[in-house]
Amino acid sequence: MFKSTIAAEPIEIDAPLAQVWAILIDVDHYTHWNPFTPRVETTFAVGSPATLHVVMNPRHKRIQYEVITAYEAERHFAWASIMPLGLLRANRWQMIEALDLERTRYRTYETFEGLLVPLVMALYRADVQRGFEAVAHALKQKAQSHAGQ
Repeated sequence: MFKSTIAAEPIEIDAPLAQVWAILIDVDHYTHWNPFTPRVETTFAVGSPATLHVVMNPRHKRIQYEVITAYEAERHFAWASIMPLGLLRANRWQMIEALDLERTRYRTYETFEGLLVPLVMALYRADVQRGFEAVAHALKQKAQSHAGQ
């Protein structure tokens, strides 16, 4: 069984946790700030579907059909794509934690397991890494531009 992880560097955001969380779960407004997944359709109920419109790079956009695997308000959520026969399971986590009353840390990573991991890493590692970093920085910019509002 092959395994791999792609993660953005944790980022500190000068905004309260509740504000950062509100932005993260407001998928209806991702188009205004999220460069990697500008459209997501989900209810965040564990076990429910999540449809992600992903911009891998300027020439490659794709729709991912996933399922919500974890949700804890103001802490984290995760969605996964699961292929049968152990070919691939990819589980993306997005987490926040309060550093103090006015600062929040955001972390995101995706774990990959299965026979197709070497192929997925060869084809998509760079795009996913860039996407995760772009989301972290865009979230920071969005939250800090609304801090105190």
